[in-house]
Amino acid sequence: MKTSFLIIVPGTLGVMLFLPWWTLIFPCFIAGLVGPDRGIKALSAGMTGVGVLWLVLALMADWQNGFIMSAQVAAVMSVPVWVMYVITWAVGALTGGFACLSGYLIMKRGQ
Repeated sequence: MKTSFLIIVPGTLGVMLFLPWWTLIFPCFIAGLVGPDRGIKALSAGMTGVGVLWLVLALMADWQNGFIMSAQVAAVMSVPVWVMYVITWAVGALTGGFACLSGYLIMKRGQ
């Protein structure tokens, strides 16, 4: 899991700086190919790596504008602000987790 995490976090951050959000699947998929020895480890590495990264990036972006944007979006959606962070974490974590698990399953099938 440590190897996968070290591939996922910098790889995802680097890819997302220049390409759309969904391209985070590529470093996660590669980490699933080379890293974990069990499916649950692949899923948790992807979920942890991307989920925490997205949550930190969302908090940093929100902090830079004084938490105005998230408050306005939350008001439009009629939800508390913390729900916006949970949604951000969930989208990133599920996408990264399933991408890493897919890489693991393809690697396992090829053996």
